[in-house]
Amino acid sequence: MKPETRHIKNTAGNHSTKPVFGEIYPDFGSEGGVRLGTLVAIRWIGVSGQLFALALVAAVFRFDVKAEITIPLVLVSAVLNLWFSLRSDKNKRLPDSQARAHLAFDLIHVAALLFVTGGLSNPFCMLMLVPTTVSATMLTRQSTYGLIALSLGLATALAFTPFPLPWDGAPPVVEPLFLTAIWISLCFTLVFLAVYMARVGRESRMRARALVATQFALEQEQKLAALGALAAAAAHELGTPMGTIMLAAKDLLTSWQGDDETKADLKLILAEITRCRNILAELREHKKAGVGEHFTMMPVAAMLREAAAPHEQRGIILEFAVGASANFEIARTPEIIHSVRSIVENAVGFARAQVIIAADMSDDILMVTIDDDGPGFDPQIIRNLGEPYVTTRRPRPGRDGGLGLGLFIAKSLLERMGASLSFGATPSGGARTSILFPQTQSLKSTPFTSTSTL
Repeated sequence: MKPETRHIKNTAGNHSTKPVFGEIYPDFGSEGGVRLGTLVAIRWIGVSGQLFALALVAAVFRFDVKAEITIPLVLVSAVLNLWFSLRSDKNKRLPDSQARAHLAFDLIHVAALLFVTGGLSNPFCMLMLVPTTVSATMLTRQSTYGLIALSLGLATALAFTPFPLPWDGAPPVVEPLFLTAIWISLCFTLVFLAVYMARVGRESRMRARALVATQFALEQEQKLAALGALAAAAAHELGTPMGTIMLAAKDLLTSWQGDDETKADLKLILAEITRCRNILAELREHKKAGVGEHFTMMPVAAMLREAAAPHEQRGIILEFAVGASANFEIARTPEIIHSVRSIVENAVGFARAQVIIAADMSDDILMVTIDDDGPGFDPQIIRNLGEPYVTTRRPRPGRDGGLGLGLFIAKSLLERMGASLSFGATPSGGARTSILFPQTQSLKSTPFTSTSTL
């Protein structure tokens, strides 16, 4: 299954099989999209190098470079490049097919020059590596495979060129065995370098997409936290005038001696005012925030319960165990809430019946562990956990497909706060995820301070 359509957790904690990045960030949704200006610049470098090499060999070494053939070949590439430079927008991002056509032309052009100047015996045959390398770093795998096949075919054709290497007098004789060795080494290097660069480029693009998703998730959490703080501040400010209105309504109802219809209206007004007061009281209890305070301190047990709350109704028992030495408060930051929630979500997705969320203090380090009684992490790739799109456990019927981008986001957010994430196994063979918060960490906003609040 391709990474773009893998079963991935989104920022709201739900499951999605849609190509998340292709919808939110189109530039990161595909592997293609090279700029025309980049290809034009590379081609100008090639044309300049070709003209310099021909001039050097002809003028300095006095070798016959077959200028009646080689110069027109170079000018064809130069004229084409000039046309694209003057008539096209160099900032335009080419579709994969057009970019592949540009690189195929460059590959054929280089092969044609080499064919009339000695073929594989020409030291510049290494230039055949350039187009496939560019394709491997910028285009899709299908385009790169096509260019590799074209390169291998052209390299084979170079071995049968009738044109000798430009030389003063009789050119050196290249033995067939040595020529075969050159062909094998060129073909091997073409394939190896293209595959290697394709892998590196793909991982780089995946990490870029994952980092964008991390920033997007953090931004969403910060917006929610700011909205909660605004609601709590509004509840605080509206409490006093609401109390005054309620007091006046009570006095007016008590002293009213008029008709019953008006008295009924007064009772309705008082009931609605009381309802508004209750709503504001609930907001204040839910989010205690002062003016300009976005993130409040809260007991660690309350933080863990809040992070795990969305997964309490999924048929899995959530058990909380906070050690007596962990009696302190922790900052309710979006990074911590989102990270713990994502880890709990994955634990619930693989658990058979129970997930244990524990916290304890040891040597000035807060340790939060999330254990499940599921199949555990795959020991073969446990070292790679936290990398984008790494899936560690096999999906089961009715369960999700495993830890991937969600765990990468959680790890990135926690490390950004100075915490660390590790993975292991429980005594029963289930999965264990541990989060370590050092108490003496150098952060602008310290996540927790020692206080007896539980």
